[in-house]
Amino acid sequence: MADKKMAKLKSKLGCISTLFTCFNPSKKKSRKEKKNAVDNNVEKLDKLEKLDIINEQTTLEKHIEKRPISPNIGSCGSVTSARSGRSSVFFETNEGTDDQWYQEVDSFDSFVTQEIDGQFFFSAKDDPKISQEAFEGIHLYPPIPTVVVDSAPTTPVTTTNMKTLLRSYQYGEEDVQQLQQNKDATEKAGLALEHQAQRLMSITEKQDANEIFDGTNVLLEELKIPGVVSEKGFPGALTEEELEAVKRFQSELKTRDPIYNEIVRSFSVVEKEAYSLCRWLRARKFDVDAVFEMLDEAKEHYEKAKKHDFYPNLEESLGFSRDVFLSQYPEVYSGNARNGCPVMYMKLGSIQPEGIKCLVLVEDADRFFWNGNMHGYTDRLEEGRRINPNFLRTENITVYDLEGVSRSQVNSDTLDMVKVGAKVMSAFPETLHCLLIINAPSWFGLVWSVVRKLIDARTASKIEVFTSSKKGFARMRDLIDNSQIPSDYGGTGPSLAQAASGVVSATTRSASNPQDRNKVVVLNKVMHLKNRQEKSKDFNLEEGQTMTVTIYTRCKNGAKASIIREGSESPMIGKDVVGEEEDKPYSMVLGEVKGPGNFEVRLKSISGPGVFLTLGKV
Repeated sequence: MADKKMAKLKSKLGCISTLFTCFNPSKKKSRKEKKNAVDNNVEKLDKLEKLDIINEQTTLEKHIEKRPISPNIGSCGSVTSARSGRSSVFFETNEGTDDQWYQEVDSFDSFVTQEIDGQFFFSAKDDPKISQEAFEGIHLYPPIPTVVVDSAPTTPVTTTNMKTLLRSYQYGEEDVQQLQQNKDATEKAGLALEHQAQRLMSITEKQDANEIFDGTNVLLEELKIPGVVSEKGFPGALTEEELEAVKRFQSELKTRDPIYNEIVRSFSVVEKEAYSLCRWLRARKFDVDAVFEMLDEAKEHYEKAKKHDFYPNLEESLGFSRDVFLSQYPEVYSGNARNGCPVMYMKLGSIQPEGIKCLVLVEDADRFFWNGNMHGYTDRLEEGRRINPNFLRTENITVYDLEGVSRSQVNSDTLDMVKVGAKVMSAFPETLHCLLIINAPSWFGLVWSVVRKLIDARTASKIEVFTSSKKGFARMRDLIDNSQIPSDYGGTGPSLAQAASGVVSATTRSASNPQDRNKVVVLNKVMHLKNRQEKSKDFNLEEGQTMTVTIYTRCKNGAKASIIREGSESPMIGKDVVGEEEDKPYSMVLGEVKGPGNFEVRLKSISGPGVFLTLGKV
């Protein structure tokens, strides 16, 4: 039993960490290094589970009652820790804990989160004493996502005049010196705040804690954080050393296999060469040799997809329309942020791995991701440049909605699909501006504190997690105008279902037109049938609505499918749904039903078990 439990934990950790690596693939580690990292963190998760911290019934209030917490500690804002970068998790504070802020409990490992005025800090070392050695390998390019990106360089950047890529050329030497002073001050502040957060792990007296709180407030008062923090590694902000790396990278691309330059310039329609080169170099800290290792890994998958022109007609490539795939894997682009970034929403709680398997073989699902990146992303970037002419990057803002997510969804089927997406995204590094995780369950913060160590540090520093929907939506409104936010989240833009249908274009944002409801998936049910078992799903249609019902499966045994109107025992429509080959996806249009009225789709297994996906489009 213990071995099974350990294997289960490893699977969950691997799946969640893979989900984040697709944004910026980290440098390859040996199998032994990966195994040791997972084993160490699994032990910590296992210990938390024994303490009854991670389970479906855990609430934030229960967690707070078990830990030393004060609601009065000063907020750390957007300070970037020199070692761990900025990675924030926002929780609702527990009202009424001021007078009983500390209770004796068994000590957790110090990697567990520590609340600072609703903002959770994660320590990356078990040793509460912070030494200088703990900060080796400081990341040189810690991003701090803000409402707006840096303004365009004062002089247009171009690879024909490489000096334009230098910060000293754009802003002068005094600016460079001031920037370094700001960087040094921020790093020192980050070290101090991290040290104070670590000290909180071992305190036993309220007086000691109050001293830390006071010190934190003083430090935050002295620290001045600009509204927009200049990021490193972008054209117009390079150092001399970084510029030399750009020159070498550009030169070697001309002498190597032409496919490498083609991969790097995938977005050449909207992305200038300087931005393409720097985007790939940032992914490997301007290590040219490491970048070519990345290109070696991406080459095979890229060339395979190129033979099919990256699947321009998704319906022809997969055998069904985009909205059908999105009904099972809800990754939908809708609107642009204030800074121009396209915004992608993903409802992780609505991912249905079994439904995806009814639609397509996992190894063929990469066609969806190639199509989206090579035939849709550039249009969204062009729209971003229309909104903000200074938006010159090739980045997007991603929103992960964890509403309805349970730990049972983190399984091998989900992991397989995430890996498919990650392989494709290895050809498009550094395209994430920031990631908002909203509606996170209370247990997610503890899991994230472990997962965060398994993923690339730069990627982790771009992630913000919110368990409070109110705070999560507020952060969305900081970054995105209300007209561009889907109605699902209180905005005036089209719903995600409408955006997924493809009826609403990127430039026509109105969802008030009745025709926007056409072709929207409104019936979505995965049915697991045992031998001879029968299951059904009810649905309602209004006057004038017509629904087309389609059954998808990879089960050769088949099922008898029918549609019945409420109050009638005789089927309106009845067909046998039988696959052609075992494990090969197959679909059948069951028929059309016109409203108004209440109806029922009924499936009964013919022989043997099977999984069937029922979709109805109105």
